[in-house]
Amino acid sequence: MKKTIFINARIVDPTQKIDKLGTLTVENKKIIEISFEKFNSKYKDNNEVINCKNLILSPGFVDLKCHLRVPGDEHKENLSYASEAAASSGITSLVCMPNTNPIIDNVSIVELLQRKARKESHVKIFSTGSITKKLEGNELSEFGLLSEAGAVAFTDATTAVNNASVMYKALKYASAFDILLMQHPEEKYLSKGGSMTSGTLSTELGIKGIPIEAEVIQVERDIRLAEMTSGKIHFLNISTGLAIDAIKSAQEKGLKISCSTSPHYFSLDETNIKKWRTFAKLSPPLRDKKSVADVKLGILNNVITCITSDHSPHDTDSKRLPFEVASPGSIGFESLLPLTLNLVKEKKLGLLKLVELISSNPAKLLNLKAGSLKKGSNADIVLFDPNKKINLSSALIKSKSKNFPYENKKAFGKVYLTMVDGKIIFRDGKFNI
Repeated sequence: MKKTIFINARIVDPTQKIDKLGTLTVENKKIIEISFEKFNSKYKDNNEVINCKNLILSPGFVDLKCHLRVPGDEHKENLSYASEAAASSGITSLVCMPNTNPIIDNVSIVELLQRKARKESHVKIFSTGSITKKLEGNELSEFGLLSEAGAVAFTDATTAVNNASVMYKALKYASAFDILLMQHPEEKYLSKGGSMTSGTLSTELGIKGIPIEAEVIQVERDIRLAEMTSGKIHFLNISTGLAIDAIKSAQEKGLKISCSTSPHYFSLDETNIKKWRTFAKLSPPLRDKKSVADVKLGILNNVITCITSDHSPHDTDSKRLPFEVASPGSIGFESLLPLTLNLVKEKKLGLLKLVELISSNPAKLLNLKAGSLKKGSNADIVLFDPNKKINLSSALIKSKSKNFPYENKKAFGKVYLTMVDGKIIFRDGKFNI
């Protein structure tokens, strides 16, 4: 069988602590060999040989929080557009949120999504299930049945489970099946009606604010519940130093607590919404500059262990509205690598750590067969240049929606090739092999 051989590659794989020039060989959907010896040209015959020219070859990225809008809101995004955008961004596995229409709270919707993914997507798509039926926060979904059907975790997406008794039962139920719950870190009543972070700027703009304490109050409550139940909980989109400190303390106690953030929270701050820019309206909202620094420190100190795109496509009608009523969220596939690479350029982390944050750690958290270049692993691979200067622009976006808050932002990082299960699903036409 024909092999694909990547030569002259800087192989970066945190699961093997490798950052070294070498050769990687793929055959029949699997990685069959990594070698650091000089490539023997006799193996070129009848094989596809790709000269990586010292570019980074790493495990494909694993995005554990994105909104694919399927089923129900295909006018905002569909699996075909999402797949193309993800592939061009080096993302080989997507984990979608359950806030679809209908909600992913029963087996039939999980199976529907899987069927559509096999037909319409070149990247791997995994589903979460909702913690509560219809995301209403009252009655628990059937974790066991949904997990058997393929749900890899459970979350109420951008709504926190407000009732402490319901969350206690959810954690206790989930711990019996060794299931991970993912929580949106925002206390419902403190954040109700708010559109941005409380403070001087919200007062100046005349927009009702959300206090930063809404995040840590939710986090601290759920840490206590996790301790009571021996449950596992992962907090999505952490954006404040207060919450990071609480999570760090819980981790030091040995509790099964983890968290992630998205590039929005270390690349933008609340001043980016001046002039009521709804493309920068997010949930949780953008914070002040100190919080941005705290998030970066949380990543550096290994409290925040995953970075997600938080891809949230919205059509024009959902965003071109007064700030208070516009839908929160931004698309994020195409900016995931470049904005995270900014942390490397700032010398806050190395490339091994970067790949760990956006590939190996998310795969490990969700027990996915991804995030590694070990022999025998699925050949989910990305080839990228971390030093290539790029200009982030909505004109380059492959997603169906264009709600992109980084217009004309200078960055680094270009993906040249993406492979899933040994098949090249994206190749930049300007890359000469």
